[in-house]
Amino acid sequence: MKYLLIFFLAFSLLLSCNNATSTSQNVSTDTGGLQDDPDLVAIDACIHGFYQWYETNMNTLANIAYVRSGKPATLDNANLDEYYAKLKQSGFISQVYIDGDRAYLKNLEATYWKDEDVTEQPLSGLDYDRFFCGQDYDIVFWTTAPVAADGLGTNQATATLSGVEWDMERTQKFEMVRENGKWRIAKILCETGE
Repeated sequence: MKYLLIFFLAFSLLLSCNNATSTSQNVSTDTGGLQDDPDLVAIDACIHGFYQWYETNMNTLANIAYVRSGKPATLDNANLDEYYAKLKQSGFISQVYIDGDRAYLKNLEATYWKDEDVTEQPLSGLDYDRFFCGQDYDIVFWTTAPVAADGLGTNQATATLSGVEWDMERTQKFEMVRENGKWRIAKILCETGE
């Protein structure tokens, strides 16, 4: 009887550990290995959806000349508004992102572009793709790497995309904001001082 009781307790403990493990790893393969938290699923869909949209629309955006040629290089505000309108229409970019990016560009115009001509070289601050944080990218990383987030259950979160890009481990951080009930990208945290 004593051995039967010990066996039963050991079996129950093993079963409860197994159940706890499967509960904490409640993984949904439809969301890239994420837990089923609705905010996390929505943030994942926003980030991956944006990069799918961006890859398809990057040439259209690149053809909007929001910097005027000449010395000094200056912003063309009408074209810049068109550029931001297209980004906003994607449904993935927040007004917070647009306001921050506009401030970034105006700072470049006021400080760095005074002695630069867009026809002679890539302008300071525009010599890389601000959405990919670099000149080269592996779209598979940006559209499929698992997403984790801090700040779920609030209206702001920090998301981290973690995976492999070009055979190297990579993490990319994003600031996210809930805007009109939907998660949107508020900032892409590149290592360029942005």
